Amino acid sequence: MKRLILFVSCSILLFACGTANEQHPSNQYEEKKASLKDIEAGSPLKFLKVTGEQHNNLLNQTVVSGEVINNATLVSYKGVDLLLIFKDDDNKVIEKQKQTLDDVMKPGSATEFKLKLSHIKGASSVVVDITSAIAEK
Repeated sequence: MKRLILFVSCSILLFACGTANEQHPSNQYEEKKASLKDIEAGSPLKFLKVTGEQHNNLLNQTVVSGEVINNATLVSYKGVDLLLIFKDDDNKVIEKQKQTLDDVMKPGSATEFKLKLSHIKGASSVVVDITSAIAEK
Protein backbone atom coordinates (compact mmCIF):
# COMPACT_ATOMS: atom_id res chain seq x y z
CA MET A 1 0.00 0.00 0.00
CA LYS A 2 2.84 2.39 0.84
CA ARG A 3 4.43 1.64 -2.50
CA LEU A 4 1.21 2.47 -4.31
CA ILE A 5 0.84 5.82 -2.51
CA LEU A 6 4.49 6.66 -3.17
CA PHE A 7 4.14 5.73 -6.85
CA VAL A 8 0.97 7.80 -7.29
CA SER A 9 2.53 10.80 -5.50
CA CYS A 10 5.67 10.69 -7.65
CA SER A 11 3.60 10.32 -10.81
CA ILE A 12 1.49 13.35 -9.96
CA LEU A 13 4.61 15.44 -9.24
CA LEU A 14 6.32 14.43 -12.48
CA PHE A 15 3.31 15.18 -14.67
CA ALA A 16 2.38 18.40 -12.86
CA CYS A 17 5.81 19.99 -13.26
CA GLY A 18 6.96 20.89 -16.75
CA THR A 19 10.62 20.80 -17.65
CA ALA A 20 12.62 23.81 -18.71
CA ASN A 21 12.85 22.38 -22.23
CA GLU A 22 9.06 22.43 -22.54
CA GLN A 23 8.71 26.06 -21.48
CA HIS A 24 9.29 28.72 -24.13
CA PRO A 25 9.69 32.46 -23.62
CA SER A 26 6.53 34.37 -24.25
CA ASN A 27 6.07 36.38 -27.41
CA GLN A 28 5.99 39.52 -25.27
CA TYR A 29 9.44 38.71 -23.89
CA GLU A 30 10.83 38.17 -27.40
CA GLU A 31 9.30 41.47 -28.57
CA LYS A 32 10.88 43.37 -25.67
CA LYS A 33 14.22 41.73 -26.38
CA ALA A 34 13.99 42.69 -30.08
CA SER A 35 13.00 46.22 -29.12
CA LEU A 36 15.99 46.56 -26.78
CA LYS A 37 18.27 45.24 -29.50
CA ASP A 38 16.90 47.86 -31.93
CA ILE A 39 17.48 50.63 -29.38
CA GLU A 40 21.05 49.50 -28.68
CA ALA A 41 21.82 49.11 -32.39
CA GLY A 42 20.40 52.53 -33.24
CA SER A 43 22.09 54.50 -30.44
CA PRO A 44 25.64 53.21 -29.91
CA LEU A 45 26.85 56.46 -28.31
CA LYS A 46 24.42 55.93 -25.42
CA PHE A 47 26.00 52.57 -24.59
CA LEU A 48 29.70 53.14 -25.29
CA LYS A 49 32.02 55.00 -22.91
CA VAL A 50 35.72 55.76 -23.35
CA THR A 51 38.61 56.76 -21.13
CA GLY A 52 42.09 57.67 -22.27
CA GLU A 53 45.42 59.23 -21.42
CA GLN A 54 48.56 60.14 -23.32
CA HIS A 55 52.30 60.04 -22.84
CA ASN A 56 55.41 60.25 -25.02
CA ASN A 57 57.62 57.22 -25.58
CA LEU A 58 61.36 56.95 -26.23
CA LEU A 59 60.79 56.97 -30.00
CA ASN A 60 59.35 60.49 -29.75
CA GLN A 61 55.81 59.26 -30.42
CA THR A 62 52.65 60.32 -28.63
CA VAL A 63 50.96 57.23 -27.24
CA VAL A 64 47.26 57.35 -26.40
CA SER A 65 46.00 54.41 -24.35
CA GLY A 66 42.59 53.81 -22.89
CA GLU A 67 39.54 51.63 -22.67
CA VAL A 68 36.17 51.44 -24.43
CA ILE A 69 33.34 50.07 -22.27
CA ASN A 70 30.24 48.60 -23.92
CA ASN A 71 27.28 48.92 -21.54
CA ALA A 72 24.82 47.36 -24.01
CA THR A 73 23.27 44.04 -23.06
CA LEU A 74 22.62 42.52 -26.49
CA VAL A 75 24.60 44.36 -29.19
CA SER A 76 28.29 44.23 -30.10
CA TYR A 77 29.90 47.23 -31.78
CA LYS A 78 32.79 47.54 -34.23
CA GLY A 79 34.36 50.35 -36.23
CA VAL A 80 34.39 52.68 -33.23
CA ASP A 81 35.49 56.16 -34.35
CA LEU A 82 37.45 58.14 -31.76
CA LEU A 83 38.10 61.87 -31.72
CA LEU A 84 41.37 62.73 -29.96
CA ILE A 85 41.66 66.33 -28.77
CA PHE A 86 45.16 67.29 -27.61
CA LYS A 87 45.50 70.22 -25.22
CA ASP A 88 48.41 72.22 -23.84
CA ASP A 89 49.12 73.29 -20.24
CA ASP A 90 46.66 76.22 -20.58
CA ASN A 91 43.91 73.78 -21.66
CA LYS A 92 43.91 75.19 -25.21
CA VAL A 93 43.32 72.82 -28.11
CA ILE A 94 46.52 72.11 -30.05
CA GLU A 95 45.34 69.43 -32.44
CA LYS A 96 42.42 67.09 -33.22
CA GLN A 97 42.74 63.67 -34.79
CA LYS A 98 40.30 60.92 -35.74
CA GLN A 99 41.14 57.25 -35.24
CA THR A 100 39.09 54.08 -35.79
CA LEU A 101 39.17 50.97 -33.61
CA ASP A 102 38.35 47.84 -35.59
CA ASP A 103 38.02 45.52 -32.57
CA VAL A 104 34.61 44.05 -31.79
CA MET A 105 33.27 45.41 -28.49
CA LYS A 106 31.06 42.66 -27.01
CA PRO A 107 28.10 43.51 -24.74
CA GLY A 108 29.07 44.19 -21.13
CA SER A 109 32.79 44.16 -21.85
CA ALA A 110 35.73 46.54 -21.77
CA THR A 111 38.27 46.69 -24.60
CA GLU A 112 41.68 48.29 -24.12
CA PHE A 113 43.44 50.20 -26.92
CA LYS A 114 46.83 51.79 -27.54
CA LEU A 115 47.47 54.22 -30.40
CA LYS A 116 50.97 55.34 -31.39
CA LEU A 117 50.93 58.68 -33.21
CA SER A 118 53.54 61.09 -34.50
CA HIS A 119 54.73 63.44 -31.77
CA ILE A 120 52.23 66.16 -30.81
CA LYS A 121 54.44 69.06 -29.71
CA GLY A 122 53.26 70.83 -26.55
CA ALA A 123 50.46 68.37 -25.73
CA SER A 124 50.06 67.83 -22.00
CA SER A 125 46.67 66.09 -22.05
CA VAL A 126 44.21 64.40 -24.36
CA VAL A 127 40.43 64.18 -24.40
CA VAL A 128 39.08 61.05 -26.08
CA ASP A 129 35.51 60.94 -27.33
CA ILE A 130 33.50 58.46 -29.42
CA THR A 131 31.86 59.98 -32.50
CA SER A 132 30.30 56.87 -34.06
CA ALA A 133 30.19 53.07 -34.05
CA ILE A 134 28.64 50.30 -36.09
CA ALA A 135 26.30 47.76 -34.49
CA GLU A 136 27.38 44.25 -35.41
CA LYS A 137 24.61 42.08 -36.77
